[in-house]
Amino acid sequence: MKLKKVIEAWLEASSDLNIKIRSPFILTTPDNQELRFELLIENFGRKKGTVILSANDMTDFDTPEKYGYYCSALNPSSYSTYDRKHFMDTLNDWGYCGEEALKPDWYNGKVWTD
Repeated sequence: MKLKKVIEAWLEASSDLNIKIRSPFILTTPDNQELRFELLIENFGRKKGTVILSANDMTDFDTPEKYGYYCSALNPSSYSTYDRKHFMDTLNDWGYCGEEALKPDWYNGKVWTD
């Protein structure tokens, strides 16, 4: 698994930050083709969520976006260990797109470019 440590860090984030992730994530296209991705962060980036790729392999970067997902290529060295503030900053930057009632209490929507 290319992103094993990154997935482990996001699993820790999901528990600590009360967010939903799926690993592996199977994207089924309208023509019933199944595309496998290592990780999906639900409710952030776009309504369907953010598909995570490694910055070291962005071969399929455009594919999830064609089907309504946000796609982010993360540097494994920056996301292989869970750091609460760093992960919250990333999620805030992507933006919360889920149901208002389920929005995490720590979410402030502050983007990095502000």
